[in-house]
Amino acid sequence: MPRIARVIAAEYPHHITQRGNNRADVFFNDEDKEYYLQTLKKYGDEYHVNIWAYCLMTNHVHILAVPEYEESLARSVGRTNLLYTQYVNRKYKRSGRLWQNRFFSAIVEAESYLWAVVRYIEKNPVKSKLVKKPEDYRWSSCKSNISGKSDGRLSKQGWLDEKDRDTYRQFLMQQDPETEQKIRHATSTGRPLGSEEFMKKLERK
Repeated sequence: MPRIARVIAAEYPHHITQRGNNRADVFFNDEDKEYYLQTLKKYGDEYHVNIWAYCLMTNHVHILAVPEYEESLARSVGRTNLLYTQYVNRKYKRSGRLWQNRFFSAIVEAESYLWAVVRYIEKNPVKSKLVKKPEDYRWSSCKSNISGKSDGRLSKQGWLDEKDRDTYRQFLMQQDPETEQKIRHATSTGRPLGSEEFMKKLERK
């Protein structure tokens, strides 16, 4: 199914992915990852985007973000990716495109799919056999989300209550291939991820 024009809705969670050009690496050491996250936090704050989850892999990025305004997402993520490209080109004396086109994004219905999308993001390092437990991966939001302790990269948490942390920890270890496929399809096509009623609600906005 073809990719549609990006749909952004203010104050809704969005699952964002960005890959390296031709799936090439975009992060070459920990310093690069730290620079990217600091830049994302800076422009998230500046353009009013709350970062609820993230995971940096060697050749791609996953982010769950809530923009306060429709234009906030493109400005914050776009600015972050532009400055990170300049940083990499300068540091490694390279030129040309770093990222594969514009970033992918899909609106997420919080009531039905929010936990599943965060799990999808935070389990990436486990699937890639980098760690056995998702909270052990340094470059994701998992440890901060399940502990409730800020890592300085996330915005003030708005999706997981203190009383639900143990439940989410158990949920994190469950498998749900069908839902994962829905998440992949939504993000790659730009179509919202949610119930039929949720889709109708977005159409009325």
